[in-house]
Amino acid sequence: MKCEAEVGRRKILRGIAVLGLGATATGCTSRQGSAKAEERESDSSSQYVFGYASLIQKESREETWPKAGKSVPVSVRGITRGWYDRVDTVSWGPTYLGAFPDRKSTCNGVIFRVTQGEMKAFTDREKGYKLIRIPPGSITMLDGRSAPPPGNFWYFGSTSRRYVSQEFPIVQSYVDVCVSGCLEVEDEFPAARTAKFAQNFFTTTTDWRTPWINDRIYPWRPFVHVPQANRIDTLIRDQLGDKMFRSISLPGATV
Repeated sequence: MKCEAEVGRRKILRGIAVLGLGATATGCTSRQGSAKAEERESDSSSQYVFGYASLIQKESREETWPKAGKSVPVSVRGITRGWYDRVDTVSWGPTYLGAFPDRKSTCNGVIFRVTQGEMKAFTDREKGYKLIRIPPGSITMLDGRSAPPPGNFWYFGSTSRRYVSQEFPIVQSYVDVCVSGCLEVEDEFPAARTAKFAQNFFTTTTDWRTPWINDRIYPWRPFVHVPQANRIDTLIRDQLGDKMFRSISLPGATV
């Protein structure tokens, strides 16, 4: 989307330290595997992504990286989440959740450890967002631990606020992904359930607005149906012009 956001992501990725290796070698005993896992977890160069929207859901993370690591629930001070992000290269579609730094706000979600390759995959997925670092001291663990593991923590922040509109509504299929993830967290982590993780997702998210489309049967998200939708729309806009691109109407819409 925005060139400066892409440049910023590349600079951050270049600055990320070499990450720890993945799974232990085949043939190791369970004790050796456990020791290696603990060693990796205590590595201060480990990188973690904070997922605050669709990345809360396990299936959504695994769509990007099938071997995505285990996630743990957290609450982070200094981040505000709201309905104000969208894909610039399409003429219609959902408004997505975005996030900005805000010292007065708190946002819940999950953290999960990533390798260098995984970080690149998630960065490619979250085009239009920028990587922002999270101070470890602002993280409250909701899995029973008193402090986060050593490492560096990042989230994909918004670059601008573009609110819900007629062409870019909130869509139920996207809400379902995010809230399903919250319910998964509550089912797995008693501490998160006690902290009312799913309920707090709603209360710590701003700008709930209409129009809100119930698209559960036929999802509005173009990438669900056409993986190349972004590239196709870019070609239409580039070759036929922005006026023609924006004149493409939705079924049932008044032309």
